[in-house]
Amino acid sequence: MTTNTSDSGRIQAVQTTLAILEVLRDRRVAGVSEIARELTYAKSTVHHYLKSLEEAGYVERKDTQYALGLQALTLGGVARERERLFHLGREQVDQLAVETGEKVRLIVERDWRGITVYQAEGEQVSQTRTHVGSTELLHSTAAGKAFLAAIPRAETREYISQTGLPAQTENTITETDELLTELDRIKDRGIALDDQEHYTDIRCVAVPIVIDDETVLGTISASAPLDRMSEERFRSTLPNKLQNIAGVVEINTTYSEWIATS
Repeated sequence: MTTNTSDSGRIQAVQTTLAILEVLRDRRVAGVSEIARELTYAKSTVHHYLKSLEEAGYVERKDTQYALGLQALTLGGVARERERLFHLGREQVDQLAVETGEKVRLIVERDWRGITVYQAEGEQVSQTRTHVGSTELLHSTAAGKAFLAAIPRAETREYISQTGLPAQTENTITETDELLTELDRIKDRGIALDDQEHYTDIRCVAVPIVIDDETVLGTISASAPLDRMSEERFRSTLPNKLQNIAGVVEINTTYSEWIATS
């Protein structure tokens, strides 16, 4: 049997499968025509792949719509269990979400994207744009900027080169010099702020989780809409709470055992 590969040596069938799964991840629910239109694939091709994925449990069908299946959850669950920050920080995240009533997240970096590995929502959160597994650019979020400020400057410049700093809102920092100046401020304070830089109606605060003075495990962030994020809360109250939590998590790395399942 011959397997089609692209010029870069990638197996085309795998690329197609992943593209379909990513559409379902982003859209939550989609039909064959919608997926085919977004990926510019033939509807017959999309239907063929969806049928195979449904049989394997990676997608589920209801009438004419498809969504990710529970088998996809098992893969993500195994990956998350291997994340050290997930084990060390989730208890503190739960506590802060209850205390503040807001959304609190643990975020790690992979391939220059921030990935949510855990989140808890307080009683004031009625809807959310993020979920476990959500990905986002680093320069437009408090969590991402906290990470960029904590890594070597050469790596930060590599991120800038790779992404080009695209705007997410009119408040996103898109100029290299401005971002580097902002990261210097964040490094000095230990706190990163996102004032409607990723979403136009959301403010977010984040701090890095750093161990051994150099290893960045990830970041912890808290966010709220403008009407619940006053200047005092945004620039003082939440930053102080997050810094305290970061200190607890960093201390826990010294005294807690963590075993990655191999």
